[in-house]
Amino acid sequence: MKCPFDLKNKKQVIEFEEVDPYNPQNVLKGYINRRQGHLYGALYITHVNGKKCPQLIYSAPKQHYPFDKENNWKFPECDYVELYEKLDGTCIICYTYTDNINNYITYKTRLRPFLGKSKFGNFFTLWNEMLVKHPKIKQLQEEYPHYVFVFELYGKRNKILIDYDVPLETKLIFGINERGFIYSPKSLQGVHSFNDKTVAVIEAGINLEEIPVLNLCDIAQEFDGNEIHYIDKQNELESALEIDEENKIMKGKEGLVWYFIKDDCAVQIKCKPPSVLKYHWAGDAIPYESVYTTVINAFENFDEPTYEDVVSLLKEEYDDDFIEKSRVRIEKALGKVLFDRKYQYKLAEDYKKHGFDINKDKVTCMRWFGQNYPRSEAKRIFRLLKQYEEQ
Repeated sequence: MKCPFDLKNKKQVIEFEEVDPYNPQNVLKGYINRRQGHLYGALYITHVNGKKCPQLIYSAPKQHYPFDKENNWKFPECDYVELYEKLDGTCIICYTYTDNINNYITYKTRLRPFLGKSKFGNFFTLWNEMLVKHPKIKQLQEEYPHYVFVFELYGKRNKILIDYDVPLETKLIFGINERGFIYSPKSLQGVHSFNDKTVAVIEAGINLEEIPVLNLCDIAQEFDGNEIHYIDKQNELESALEIDEENKIMKGKEGLVWYFIKDDCAVQIKCKPPSVLKYHWAGDAIPYESVYTTVINAFENFDEPTYEDVVSLLKEEYDDDFIEKSRVRIEKALGKVLFDRKYQYKLAEDYKKHGFDINKDKVTCMRWFGQNYPRSEAKRIFRLLKQYEEQ
């Protein structure tokens, strides 16, 4: 199999050679595509345990808006449109690879080959909780190895922007078959028919019983391409938001994802309310809060993100000029988050060593840290320890 993306451009790919934590007997070697487009985050595996096993694994491509900077609107062609809630969390991609003899199931974030557990992040641990809570997720991948299933991991313990009431949960948001066709949760359960190199192909519907799946919010059997329908949905989302500016808390839906279905396959378009867009786009530079959350997101994909790593994620939402104007802001946010993560790691070592539980005995815990750390850091220490405890 020939790689579908440019391996010579080192800025567009991430080379890896790593042990699969879910199948620790396997070492995989290959590349991750970091260029925007349908193959964003895709894996090109070249070797499994030193043996050539070229294979392409799709990931979670970028979702676009239906308008550009000049406010020109364009919607994909479709037979009908399905609308689902846009959850605000971390994409977990479930996939199957082969060593040409056996199939293996594992999991990744967008720009990593596998879920990792480093001193700065614990998506491996968080996702394992979901696999225990929802054992049918692994069974789904076993039954349909030629599909990639994309879940969203969200909740208070993985907070990005929206403050959810649940501690931690996941839902299936879409699937991708081996040809790269995207299917909404509803479409996954139907029978698919399409032409593949002039050959008619029929795929049976997928059984999603006992799988946590996004609920269908709305369906438009006929869509005339008028942006007023999109704007109406934005306004509905806006009116349902609860925003606490003082404490920087936002409750409600981050937005909707519109699935423009044509011949059973989907093109995804995102729809966010004005307050969320303002959070992302206000001013001549990227808002600090948006940069900060992007840096947080970077830890999904990199153990210790660099400036270039953060920029690669910001390019999902912003153009190069806007990013360049925000250089100082990006560097400042990255420095702060890295310092906090390293400081939290140091605090956590003492926290675990002394067996503290800040939820059950805050006084004893904070008294010890007050005696052994600068008192001026008390609020920061409390915040970082609470975050650690919630992970």
